[in-house]
Amino acid sequence: MMKHTCAKLFTVLWLSFSSIAAIAAESSDAEEHETAAEHLLNKLGVFVGFTYEGEEYHETLGIEYVYRLSPSWSLGGIVERADREKSSTLIIAFAHWFPYKEGLYLGGGFGRKDPGEKRENTARATIGYDFDLSGGWVIAPEFNLDFIEHNDNEPVFGVGIGKHF
Repeated sequence: MMKHTCAKLFTVLWLSFSSIAAIAAESSDAEEHETAAEHLLNKLGVFVGFTYEGEEYHETLGIEYVYRLSPSWSLGGIVERADREKSSTLIIAFAHWFPYKEGLYLGGGFGRKDPGEKRENTARATIGYDFDLSGGWVIAPEFNLDFIEHNDNEPVFGVGIGKHF
């Protein structure tokens, strides 16, 4: 019961932050954004979300670094920790493609999942949207699907909050 309450609360917060971020992004000046984007190629952020495994949601926290190669491509990495019976750490290197130069991104990556003593190769598919806020801050609702070696696929959804520098 508690896990379903947390999932509902998270969904409401996620939608609220997404709406606020969309309004803030629309109100920013386009020229100022283009100039700032040329100089802010790095992003450091945190990810807060849930990993769905079987019938349970597990709180998931992560830290990520992203480097913007061009207006259409970025590379990065994330370390995530899911709070399970046996906590597991996931390390992924990824690439994101921005088909419209801003906002929407599609991505993929490869890495390792380490649930205790057993290590498994993992591939990840991602879809998300970067909402630029003032001062170089960004909020990004994101959905990931992890394809884990010798296990069922695991959806991971949440919100990334980061700072460009």
